[in-house]
Formats: sequence, C-alpha cells, structure tokens
Amino acid sequence: MRRLWVLSLSVLALACGDDDVRPIPDAGSDAPSTDDAGPDAFVPPTCDEDATLGETCTTAADCNDGCTCNGIELCVEGACVAGEDPCDDEVECTIDGCDEDADVCVYEADPTSCQDGNACNGEERCVPELGCRPGPRLSCTDGDACTIGACDPVEGCTYVVRDVDGDGFADDRCGGDDCNDDPGIGANIRPDATEVCDNDFDDNCNGLVDYRESTCLGINDRCDSAEPLPGPGIYTRTTRGLTQDHSLGCRAVGLDAVFTFTLPTPQDVAITVDGDAGTSAVAIRPLADCASATAETWCAASASGSSDSSLVARDVPAGEYAIVVSTSVPTNYVLTLAFADPTELQPVDVCNEGTLDVSLGGTFTGFFNDVFHDYALDCRTTTSSFPDAVYRLEIDSPKDVTLRARSLVGASRQTTYLSLVRDCAQTSSSLACTNNRTADASIARRGLEPGVYWVVLETSASTTTNVVSWQLDVTVVDALPRNEGDACSSAVDVTDATATIPLPMVELDYGTSCGGALATFRDASFFFTLTEPRDVTLTTSSPTRQYVSVATACGDRGAEIACDNSTGTLEQRLLALDAGTYFVTLATTSATGDVTVSAMTSEPTFPPDNDVCADAAPLAPSATFMGNLRAADDDVVACGPASSLDTFHALTLAERSNVTVVARRADGAVEPLYVALRPVSCGAPTADLACTSGTPALLNRTLDAGTYHLVVESLPSFAGPYVLDVFTSAP
Repeated sequence: MRRLWVLSLSVLALACGDDDVRPIPDAGSDAPSTDDAGPDAFVPPTCDEDATLGETCTTAADCNDGCTCNGIELCVEGACVAGEDPCDDEVECTIDGCDEDADVCVYEADPTSCQDGNACNGEERCVPELGCRPGPRLSCTDGDACTIGACDPVEGCTYVVRDVDGDGFADDRCGGDDCNDDPGIGANIRPDATEVCDNDFDDNCNGLVDYRESTCLGINDRCDSAEPLPGPGIYTRTTRGLTQDHSLGCRAVGLDAVFTFTLPTPQDVAITVDGDAGTSAVAIRPLADCASATAETWCAASASGSSDSSLVARDVPAGEYAIVVSTSVPTNYVLTLAFADPTELQPVDVCNEGTLDVSLGGTFTGFFNDVFHDYALDCRTTTSSFPDAVYRLEIDSPKDVTLRARSLVGASRQTTYLSLVRDCAQTSSSLACTNNRTADASIARRGLEPGVYWVVLETSASTTTNVVSWQLDVTVVDALPRNEGDACSSAVDVTDATATIPLPMVELDYGTSCGGALATFRDASFFFTLTEPRDVTLTTSSPTRQYVSVATACGDRGAEIACDNSTGTLEQRLLALDAGTYFVTLATTSATGDVTVSAMTSEPTFPPDNDVCADAAPLAPSATFMGNLRAADDDVVACGPASSLDTFHALTLAERSNVTVVARRADGAVEPLYVALRPVSCGAPTADLACTSGTPALLNRTLDAGTYHLVVESLPSFAGPYVLDVFTSAP
C-alpha cells in the first residue's frame, strides 16, 4: 500500500474509470445532524489537520480537526489522539489516495509492482480489492512452419529457423543446409557428418548418396566378401576400388562386385544393372559355386555402347545364390533386385536338364508366344528382348549335324536367328550363329565332337501383336572322315614347323571370336605343343583377310587366349605360354588358294619385376629407369585403353617439389605410351591425380612430400621396352 493525499481531485477521481473510489465514513458522525439545519445548525470545523492532537477532551467530537483524510480522531483517557488511515485497503499493488473535498478514498492500480521479471508467464495485473493476479501466458507461435519459437524470461519470444533434430543445422526446406531434419534419424545427417556408404542416406548432405560419394569404395570384391542383400530392392553401389576376380561367362573382362540373396521358395528373379559409365554384365550363380563361371545358368551383358544390363531368371529353385556384377570401368551403378511368383516353364524355354532333346533328329515346332527372352545371340546385336526357344543336343561320338529353322506369322516368313552354343549363358561359346528371312536359317557342322550342345532360336517378329510359330529340322548322322586341317579331329601340328592347307579342302566349323564365323567363311585347324614355358611366334597367311585365334581347347571360342585379324601375313607374339597343347583356328572367306601357318618357339619372356603394384619399381628423383612392358599383365584400369598392359613405379618425395616425368619407347615404335600419376594406393582404381599419353608421354605436376605411383601402359600389340625419366626441382 502506498498513500496518496489528494486535496481537490474529485473530478479526476470520477474521470478515472480504473480507480476505485469509496466514500469515507463521516468524521463527525456523533455531531448533530444537519439535515434540518436551522439558524443554530452544527457546522463542521474547517479542516486543520492534526490541530487537536494532544488536547484535552471529553468525547471524540472534541478532537475533530475538521479533516477527513487523516482519519477520525479519538478521545483516549481525556486526550485527543490520531485516528487510523481511512483509505488503507491492504492491497499491495494499489496506490491509496484520499479526496478531502469529496470525502472519498481513491485507489490507483499499479501493475508494475506485480511484475515477477519473467516475461514467459505473461504480464501480471493489479486488480483492486484482490491484489496482484497473473496475466495470460506469452504465446510464441508465429504461424510460420519454418521457425521454432521459444521464450526467454528476459527477452520474451525469440524465433530460430527450424532444427527439429537438434543437430545445429537448419532444415534445408527453410533455407538451411540440413538435408534431413527428422527428429528420429536426422541428428546424424548433417553437412559436417561423414558419409556412411551403405545406409541409403546422404549423410553429409552434399547430394551424393552412399557409393556415389567418391570416398566410398567397393568392398564386396570376392565371393568371400560378398554383400548380403536383405531381399528385393534398389541398391546404389560401385566398382570403384574393386578388381577383377570372377570372370563372367557373358563378359570375360571387367571389375566385379559380388552380392548374395536367399530364396525361401521357388521364384522368378529379375536383376537390372544401370551403370554410370562403360559397359556392364550381371550373372546369377548358386552360392556354393560363386567363383565358377561354368556354374552360371543366367548371365546377361549390356550391348556395345550401353552401360545397362538385365536378366530374368524364371522358376529359380529355393536356395542361396550369388550375384556377380561386372563393369568395364570403375563406376557407380544401381542394382535392382525383384522377385515374382515362379513362371511355369515350357521344356524349350531355358537350358537345363529338362530341356527337350533333339539328339535323334527330327522336326520340332512351337510358338514363340509360349516362351520368354532368356539368352543373347552373338549374331543379334539389338538390345531389345525377343523370346527364344532352346533345344538340347547331346552326342557321344563325332557326328555331322545339320540344323534348319524358320519362323512364321501365318504363312509369312520372318527373319529367323539360329545359334549352336556350348553354354547358353555364354555367347562366347557359340559355335555358329546365323539368320535369314527369305530362306531357312541353317547351320551345318561336320565331325562335331562328343558333348552337350544347345540350339537357340529367335525371331524378328513381335509376339505382342502376332502369333509367331517356329519349325526346326535337325539331322544327326555319323561323321564322315575330315580332310587334313579341316577340323579339330584332323588338326595339323605346327610346333616349330610350317603347314600349308588348300582352302578347297576345308569348310566352316568354328570361326573365331574376332570374326570369321559367318556361313560364307571357311576355317582350318592347327595345333602346337609345348613341353615347358616358351614364347611362340605365330605367323599366318591367307589369300584374303584372315581371322586367327589361339585357344586352349579346340573349336571353343570361350577358351581363346588370343585373336587377331589382318590381310596378307599376320604375326602374333605369345609370351611365356605354359606347357600344354594350344589350338589355332584360321578363318577366311577365300574358297581358293592356300593358308599357311607356323608356330616357332623361343626362350620365354617372363613378366617384368614391377608387373604388379605391390612390386612397384622405386624411382629416385632426377633419375632414369629402363623398363619393359612385354609380358606384363593388365592389372588396373588407368589412362590407357581397355586391356592395356601396365607396369608400376614408386616415387617418394622428401619435400614439396615440381616433378616432370617423360616416358618414351626404346624400340623406335611410334605408338603412344600412357602414364598415370596416382596416390600411394595405386592398385585400387581410384581417380588419377594426372593422366597423359604420347610419343613421348610428358607429365608435369607440383606435388607435396609423400609417396606416389606412376602407372605406365601400352596396347598389347605395341608392348616393348621403354625409358622413364624423372626430373624434380623446387616448386
């Protein structure tokens, strides 16, 4: 309570609606009434505050000082004493006042005295007669979804951009840089985080998810480090950091990654690989045979110029399986795995033990509408999916085999594709592949060796809009004797010797992977045998362009170790071949004249000491190194074209230096050398620090102190000695 004396404020008191105005009890209540005032009526004394205090008295009226606001004076034991304050309302937040003229108490509310210093619980009020009361709590909701309001006891409402997960970074939908503000999982996803490579989140918010981040390298390089897939889904992965460990039947060379999955029941399995660069291939194998390409039932490769590959495996039995993905270059890819209810297969739909056998010959018919696309034919380059029919051909002694096939829409002939293969999943195992629209597609093979073969048919007609039928005629008879050099059974020995075969005496049997497999060609067969490792110089000649392969198995394109073509004379240098027998197939279109083949052996040329990264040859700054790429392997994908041979060098700098590298051939050849500069982990296909090529190849960089690797590459046909000069100077 605070006391305010008001002398003449009756008008002000009445005008202030918030004030509490109360009449004061009559100070002269025991004086005579003035209602019927006459000449002798009582007149209250003029106010003289506290003038009577201490005076003698008989009654309280004797003590009246004529003032109202100082209370009613009392007569106590014959003396006048002050009265009590008539306007004390005992409310702590009011300013007490008194209007002497109007004889009323005036009370003014003072809310400032009620404030507790906390803005968050609202502004306290002063209510007359009741005292201090709390006000409405402060609301810090501004209606903006991108701000979070908070209350500070001193400042009141404050607003910050939304950071629901509390990681210190604002939601990027509200102008911040946090790509995931989910309160459940977002705390570990923020710009300063480290990318986790296999959780399907962009952990560091740079727009690159998982293996699209350059720091994420593949780790599922082999069957024993395969990544288990939980089931169907879309997985972003990479072959960066991986090497070639498991060749695929449909793509022999590439960087491979291995996955596993489990089928609790038979299912159709669809797999696609969408690569960012290069070409790709994908295969499914039983997990127990993960490392064996011969165990593949399903394998598909992308077409030339495409990085995407896909396969559908129907009615796959329950069990554990491996997926092997191969890419021609280190790249990211999206692997899609899908399951569906198993499709009941026709006995001519896929290659397996139940495939319809035609070994006894006869005529076989069917509808392409009843089968699916499962295999790629090496004489059909289109990437479209066309249904194919498959027959099994098993012979136990050499046979002459003739195949004729046609496809029809009604009575109208369609282009028919016909292939004879050793393995349906490997186009490289094709013994012959042909097509024809105006007549039957036909394949004839004399003296076909004992074994299991598959006959695959496709058509050019769409089964979406047409009913498309096929007819296959198969003739199998005992083989007639072959002319010398005409087939594997009569191959000619050319070990350190020269043989000449008249072309009219041979016909087409095998062809090669680099050409010469069409019906218009003829081929001749030769072999050479080594009792110990030797270099072999294979020299061949033909009247027209020739296609020449060397294989470890006769007539098997999948077993080729070399294949080249040329007009006139062709020379192939085969280095450090192991002991064994090797088979040479020469194919040409010429029907007249002779072909000549020789295989001359010499001391073996072994791989150079620095053939692998682990054995990189040390380079001293400002020094010269003499190297040789002959007999080196292709270990990494670096600056050179695919299949380039490579050697490795290590350069250690004690301080930051300017480095110049010059690589030049030492045999006078003018074909370019390729040089890549890499960090210390040269074996992994990581991004090169620098890459150059030329004759000579020149590279200049300023490098910090540390160890670096140089990869020198050359195309195999030009591999030979080289000189590597390294110059260092102050940067």
